[in-house]
Amino acid sequence: MFYWNSNDLATSNIFVIINTVSQLLYITIALPPLNTRSTPNVLTHVVAKTFAGIGVLDLLHNTSAAYYRGVPPSTFVQVATGVGFAAAASTSDWIFGGCLVYDLVALSMGQKGSWSRMLGGFAVMTAGIVGWRNWYYSRTSPIPGGITQYDEVGY
Repeated sequence: MFYWNSNDLATSNIFVIINTVSQLLYITIALPPLNTRSTPNVLTHVVAKTFAGIGVLDLLHNTSAAYYRGVPPSTFVQVATGVGFAAAASTSDWIFGGCLVYDLVALSMGQKGSWSRMLGGFAVMTAGIVGWRNWYYSRTSPIPGGITQYDEVGY
């Protein structure tokens, strides 16, 4: 926070990277499966996945502001953004997936021209992937013991 407030974005980006990576590792490796029958478990998932989603937004925004201010995104960056968010959406539950959609909408609001519209399109695509994935798998993938994946969704 000190580096960010003093406009030393390159140094603050180190801490943003550490935070985002640690949040993503926690939700993918250490977080127990989501059990919608347990309020504390649901709240833990909402908090952890929301923090990770905000971390993704911080990482993208802070990195671009620190190193690429005023530079339009290259074709590689545009393709990587679409592919990266589509890949993340295809493995996300509705909580983290919703955060990814929020990230793209927030990023598109801060841009202009065709890049803004492309980010908006990526947001719609990501929402579609997350929605389809969570609708389809919640109804077709029973977990042994009679609990459906809708009741217990974990990765």
